[in-house]
Amino acid sequence: MGIIQKQALRTTVISFLGIGIGVTSQLLFAVYLTKTEIGALSLLNSISNVIAIIFCLGFAQITFQVFSNFRNEHNGHSGFLIFGLIFSLIGVLTGEITFYIFQDVFVGTGDEQKLIRSLVYLIFPIIFFRIFFRNLDVYLRMLFSSVTGAFLEGILLKLIVLLGIVLFWLGWVDYEGLAYVYTIALCIPGLIIIFLAIIKTQKLTLPKKELFDRATNKKMFNFGIFGIIAATSGVIIITIDQLMLNQMVGTDAVGLYSVIFFAAALIGIPSRGIKRIAVPVFTESWKTDDLDKIDSIYRKSVINQTVIAVFLFLVGWACFAPALTFLPKYEDGLYVFFFLGLGQLFDMMTGLNMEVVLTSKRYKVNTYFNIVLALLVITLNYFFISEWQVLGAAAASALAIFAVNLGRWYYLKRVYGLQPFDKGFAKIVLIGVVLTLFISFVELPIPPFWLILTYVFGITIIYWTLILKFNLAPDMREWLLKMKRKFISKN
Repeated sequence: MGIIQKQALRTTVISFLGIGIGVTSQLLFAVYLTKTEIGALSLLNSISNVIAIIFCLGFAQITFQVFSNFRNEHNGHSGFLIFGLIFSLIGVLTGEITFYIFQDVFVGTGDEQKLIRSLVYLIFPIIFFRIFFRNLDVYLRMLFSSVTGAFLEGILLKLIVLLGIVLFWLGWVDYEGLAYVYTIALCIPGLIIIFLAIIKTQKLTLPKKELFDRATNKKMFNFGIFGIIAATSGVIIITIDQLMLNQMVGTDAVGLYSVIFFAAALIGIPSRGIKRIAVPVFTESWKTDDLDKIDSIYRKSVINQTVIAVFLFLVGWACFAPALTFLPKYEDGLYVFFFLGLGQLFDMMTGLNMEVVLTSKRYKVNTYFNIVLALLVITLNYFFISEWQVLGAAAASALAIFAVNLGRWYYLKRVYGLQPFDKGFAKIVLIGVVLTLFISFVELPIPPFWLILTYVFGITIIYWTLILKFNLAPDMREWLLKMKRKFISKN
């Protein structure tokens, strides 16, 4: 897993740097903005993301499945980049027309949605640059350059957002000015990646005729259709909760949910680097029918992601309640965090199951799973939000993610004989359950700030002592020993 470890480590470092920037921004948002103002900005992000993902027109699926057939630096990969740029422009035109026609469906028409309606014009440029970013990021990932997109979205975007909220805090811009800066932040990665993709392509050429022969066109059409269906269902999964909260409760509920969601999403950060680089590696492995390599990566992803995710969930759950004492207007979000955190935990614990299916010849099955998940999310959200509002959205998300990941695991086990779960996995889960119960039911009479520090250091020492003592994460233990030999043994 050399290339995966190398680029995943770099991407994870970028992700954690981005966490620091993002946490700072979110804290300032929570302190200086109302829930409605936060909700409106979150909707600029989520609505543009919905349109962008759908109207990438399946380019990611097309690229994952056919690019390896045209990989050749000497002929500019048969002009695949120019093809991608034209393809993206078509997606922009159709996406923006669609949003213009159906914008009332996305933003709502009631008094509760008044603020987001006043900012709706900002969504159009965001859609433009997000479609180009998503498509060209996939292209760069297939050139084994996964760090570029991670830096642009993980650090640069967040730095600009942080700049915006600092300017607002200083009184140099009003809320509308903050919305402009937020829009620029969402657009900049797309603008920059266009130039980087051109630079990365050693020989820039127009699309070659082999990209348009009948057999290739048929494949691209099929991949594109299923890619659009998969993207549509996928975007429903990640954004429908905010859109339904906006329609059923109001923009202020989106503000509460987005702040808590950001905190819970930190649990899933470490998997992003692995997922970004694993897709092209899986693609090449399926091409050579190297099932042993796929099995090895899949197993290691489950163990490594589970170890990290359980730890982050424990620290997050332990620290969230005392942290809320400093943000009392969000104190009703405690169990919202618990369920959103569980959802992230379930997704991490099942490793790269989606990526294995996505890159295989049975890629269509991933679309079916996404459709089922989308229907589950919509149905559960409707009933749960009606009953429990914001908490209901969080619980619906966790339940749907658990169900579909269970289905993906069973499918890979039955069809390919891939079984990543073993006794080591069970021991990690057991440790997590025991520590979660202790955190939930044992109260420590310590002031909030010191309680947070006690939990962070206490959980870290206890958890990692157990993990390393019983060798439950061999890759991590080997890496730590390597670092010890490299830096400590020399002294």
